[in-house]
Amino acid sequence: MNHLARIFILLFMGVIGSHAQTINPEICKGYPLQKAAAKTTVADPAEDNYDIKWVKFDLKMTNLNTSISGSVMTKATVTNGPLSSYVFELNALYTVDSVLINGINCAFQNTGDVWTVSLPNSIPQNLFFVAQVFYHGAISSGSAFFSTGIRTQSSPSWGNMVTYTMSEPYEAKDWWPTKQSLTDKIDSADIWITVPSSLKAGSNGRLQAITTLSGSLSRYEWETKYPIDYYLLSVAVSNYTEYSFYVPFTGTNDSMLVQNYIYNNPQFLSTYKSKIDSVGIMLQYLSKLFGRYPFWKEKYGHCVAPLNGGMEHQTMTTLGNFGTTLSVHELGHQWFGDNVTCGSWQDIWLNEGFASYIEYLFVEKFWNVGLGLQYMTNKHNNILLFDTSTVYVADTTNESRIFDSRFTYDKGASALHTLRFVFNNDSLFFAGLRIYQNQFSGKTAVTADFKAVMQQTLGQNLDTFFTQWIYRKGHPVFNIQWNQVGKTVMFRINQTTSDPSVNYFTTPVEVMFHSPQGDTLVRIYQNQNPQVFKFNWNKSSTGLTVDPNDWLLDAPGSITFDATLSIDQAINKQLTIYPNPTSTLWQIDPVKVGTTASFTDLSGHEIWSKKMQSTQLIIPAQHLPAGIYFLKLNDNNQITTWKLIKQ
Repeated sequence: MNHLARIFILLFMGVIGSHAQTINPEICKGYPLQKAAAKTTVADPAEDNYDIKWVKFDLKMTNLNTSISGSVMTKATVTNGPLSSYVFELNALYTVDSVLINGINCAFQNTGDVWTVSLPNSIPQNLFFVAQVFYHGAISSGSAFFSTGIRTQSSPSWGNMVTYTMSEPYEAKDWWPTKQSLTDKIDSADIWITVPSSLKAGSNGRLQAITTLSGSLSRYEWETKYPIDYYLLSVAVSNYTEYSFYVPFTGTNDSMLVQNYIYNNPQFLSTYKSKIDSVGIMLQYLSKLFGRYPFWKEKYGHCVAPLNGGMEHQTMTTLGNFGTTLSVHELGHQWFGDNVTCGSWQDIWLNEGFASYIEYLFVEKFWNVGLGLQYMTNKHNNILLFDTSTVYVADTTNESRIFDSRFTYDKGASALHTLRFVFNNDSLFFAGLRIYQNQFSGKTAVTADFKAVMQQTLGQNLDTFFTQWIYRKGHPVFNIQWNQVGKTVMFRINQTTSDPSVNYFTTPVEVMFHSPQGDTLVRIYQNQNPQVFKFNWNKSSTGLTVDPNDWLLDAPGSITFDATLSIDQAINKQLTIYPNPTSTLWQIDPVKVGTTASFTDLSGHEIWSKKMQSTQLIIPAQHLPAGIYFLKLNDNNQITTWKLIKQ
């Protein structure tokens, strides 16, 4: 399907709004502003000398500008001591008024956004310390993802002014003194935000109190006791009204709060009420699939903001609208991204690929199977337009690549879909996802961790799967010749790939054979290339379709009826060549006796040619220079060619 058709369908489904060029649910994440200052880890190695246990925000904000004043207190333990200096990150445009370490006023200096506090006495390893940074100032408001970590904007649809934070991936320093390390989750946090009494301030966790202060001010006191990553802390301030309700967990007496801070325009609630209410259905469904909502003792909720998409701030998503697939995407992140967070930005597909796949699961379950299939087909079509990268992110200094809608979101979701197909057992597949959630709850995980859980669940090595679909580029193209002789149907798959990083994809494949007497779906496993399959069928075949249910990311190949195809003629199509690559020799079998074999180098120069007298061919390689060679087999003008690699 072409790109314009795909956009039309996504518009029909309510996935995207006016910005049709951005095609993932968190719309602007697909087309962010690349920042030259992006980094792969903490800005200074000294930040890894301590482990954060608790933070307390006590800040004053408004919805009219990005001005912040107050303090952030950090309690941490020394992990690499003795600690002689405390290092944190904060945008250099802020004025730091003072820094207290264990209540003592300390000298500090900054180099850009990295601040170093000199300690009067070194703190020994394993001891706690408390750092409190007092600061104030304002930075320019951002407007798109990855522009700045705080912005003040007016809703173009509703007119409300909102100040809200957006920290992912490297922008937390734009609003609070932080350590931007994915692997150092903060054990708990208190977020106190003082605002004019006409406003509300939404944040993570449970609202413990609203304290009235002098000067017509109110302090919103939020608390979360669940581990949380630095970029998932958030604040949103506006003239909100609250619409909240409780959702029960089926079969128990437990329920949880869904708390929504929405614009105080009465038409907003009437416009979105049914969609907000459907979040309850989403919570129950995803809890059934992945285990109970991980933060149920606090809440799930939303703060609306003038945002083209959404951001999955833990327990309190910041959301531009309540489109169904956007809402379920962000909710899905509470499991995949928040409860279990990617351990590096290279592994961001563990957040975004999962949340994108959850969109598909919800559409399939609650809309219909046909729309679900079309939804996945649309994702595949988007990837196939320009499939030039891996799911795994090589360059984490490029924020555009980290959150690329095609490779991180859609291709990540596609890989999960294919993994589910490999399992061929939904009970087992979703059990693996629940084990993954339980094992890494409140922690971080990388791709290798997820692979270990899933292969233990399946009881099968998944090295080849992850190498092909996550770490390497491209997709398969299945070219098929087929024939039917009596009740025997046979077909030969000659797979090519879109990128040379994968010789061929070892994978199960579905093939649908068509007949006026009814179609038949067969599942085969391609582990050689080319490879021949046959089965008995008492119907007359009129053709076939490869991968009719779109389990795989594969481009259309040629499908040809070949009346000359027989098992004898096809024997050379199911060769085993091993080892390949090699440094010693290649062993090839079975080769049909009488076949002419020729061996050439990369330039096409024929090194030797001979007629086969046995079914096994051994080609010595010790004397050959390293490089690429070709073996050509000619059986009565049926020619097949294989690539041989000498190390």
